[in-house]
Amino acid sequence: MRWSSISGISFLLFSLFTVCLAQTREEQFANPPKDYERHLVFRVIPNNTEQLSLLNKLYLESHEFHLDFWKPATGLHQYADVMVPESRAKFLVNTLNSTGVFWRVTIPDVQRLIIERESPKQTSWFSRLGNNFMTRLFSRQKKETGAYYGFGDYHNYDEIMRYLDDVARIYPDIAKTFIAGTTNEGREMKGIKIGNPAEDTTKRVVWIDGGMHAREWASVHTALYFIKQLVENYNRDPQIKRFVEELNIYILPCVNPDGYEYTRSDITPKARLWRKNRGRINCKNSRWWGKICCGGTDLNRNFDYHWSETGSSASTCSEVYQGDYAFSEPESRAVRDMLMSNELYGKTDAFVTMHTYAQMWMHPYGTRTGDYPNDVAELRDVARRGVNALGSVYGTRFSYGTGADLMYPSSGGSDDWAKGKAGVKYTYLLELRPSESSWDGFLLDPRLLIPVGVETWEGVKVVIQEVLDRNRNGAVDGD
Repeated sequence: MRWSSISGISFLLFSLFTVCLAQTREEQFANPPKDYERHLVFRVIPNNTEQLSLLNKLYLESHEFHLDFWKPATGLHQYADVMVPESRAKFLVNTLNSTGVFWRVTIPDVQRLIIERESPKQTSWFSRLGNNFMTRLFSRQKKETGAYYGFGDYHNYDEIMRYLDDVARIYPDIAKTFIAGTTNEGREMKGIKIGNPAEDTTKRVVWIDGGMHAREWASVHTALYFIKQLVENYNRDPQIKRFVEELNIYILPCVNPDGYEYTRSDITPKARLWRKNRGRINCKNSRWWGKICCGGTDLNRNFDYHWSETGSSASTCSEVYQGDYAFSEPESRAVRDMLMSNELYGKTDAFVTMHTYAQMWMHPYGTRTGDYPNDVAELRDVARRGVNALGSVYGTRFSYGTGADLMYPSSGGSDDWAKGKAGVKYTYLLELRPSESSWDGFLLDPRLLIPVGVETWEGVKVVIQEVLDRNRNGAVDGD
């Protein structure tokens, strides 16, 4: 079965699968992979505990082997997606074959897919026509409002910031930009506050963010789509009008601007699939090739809630590097400082942070299985209704639960911190499209950006409406 699943890929890959020469680690890792080297993505499915244990060990030491787990295996019969440089493919194949775990190559050339998906010159005229139609359909033209943004395409950080400025300029009565903080590279972390009147800071608060992980572009786009819905439909949709009149909604589209811009700086997988922020460079001696230097921190392991306990790493080269200490990074501190400010602390009733990918709606706590807040029944009820509303649009299926129950335990996450330390009632982490049926992972087809925004907005509206109803009933504590 394994042989038939990889038909159509190059002869070189076929040779890797059939030869499977025994090599020592010293031979395998004599030299680090080159930036320009071809990368592949393997889909791996463990069917027994031995195979799952192997994948977990590879995940925990992935930085040593230059493996990038786009999605770790979360249990038996649950898939993992692993990106690997071509020079490490034989090692991965040999290791997987040692336990007989099922695998197949889903993306034989990641860089080629990056070019196809994200370079306008590489897309067909039919695809471009479809994107242009979707943009016209779902976006007002600049000549009408001055706040034009092409929602059928990806955009750079400067374009995103200009859109926020345009929105605040065109809708001054209900929208106002804010600066949450400044990144390591000096970029402003700009967001937008939506409420009527824009200057009012006394109302209950909903916080929404995206782009904490650099490569998760669809989460940034989805947060921007929420802004569009709120300001453009304020005078059209009675529900949205109530949201804006009775609440203050803070949206920070991109928590990690430096990382986001780095992923746009080159078409190589090393750049485009970067996960962390662009923090200071740390150097260490590797077991295999001497001194190596790595930079960046996983911002979603850097919050002060059970920091460094599980699902993170003290290795600076790890994709889940937790940082030198909790809140060591300016981006995580900025989110903390906003939530703990006089303007938001004690007033924030919902915290929604968006990631990709897995189609999951997660509530606290993610530090270990079976660890739930006292109000877990309420959190799960809202999550269930949010998932149902999201699925009612296109039939997209989400699962819901804690991160530890659905995926794997991890600590230092922003959602757990928001619930456990900032006292936010309705706290959720959303893993957006794609699902198991797609091979694209973080390289979501731009044609799906608007559908993802549309369906996710329907789900998040359930959370906002719950906050509104709770506020009207006088229950405003953070229990």
